[in-house]
Amino acid sequence: MDSISLLSRLKSFEQDAKSIKRKKINIDASFSTLTDEEIALVLAHRAKKMRIENNLKQSEFSKSASLSSPTTYSNFEQTGKASLINFIKIVRTFGHIQELESLLKSDISSVIDSANSMKKTKKRVR
Repeated sequence: MDSISLLSRLKSFEQDAKSIKRKKINIDASFSTLTDEEIALVLAHRAKKMRIENNLKQSEFSKSASLSSPTTYSNFEQTGKASLINFIKIVRTFGHIQELESLLKSDISSVIDSANSMKKTKKRVR
């Protein structure tokens, strides 16, 4: 068997494995139980579900999200992969930018605690 046919068989096997994995993922699963790749796929499935509930074609959604091409969004739905900028555009278009904002936002008490601990640990150097 030559290396080209072996490589094509390997790629085919990988695609089949990914397809099976995509079909088995529970889109309501807790992220704490999933791998990073599975979380990306769950987010993609959830986005697809929301797009369909809004009766939008991928090309229509892609245009409203100001993505560079319809393929960009299609690839996201299929693979769960998108640049951070494109993911932000997708989240914003679905109207969930507030949830994204709160994701890594520090609450005021943690900022105050952090500032106080910095004051206590700093010592004057002579």
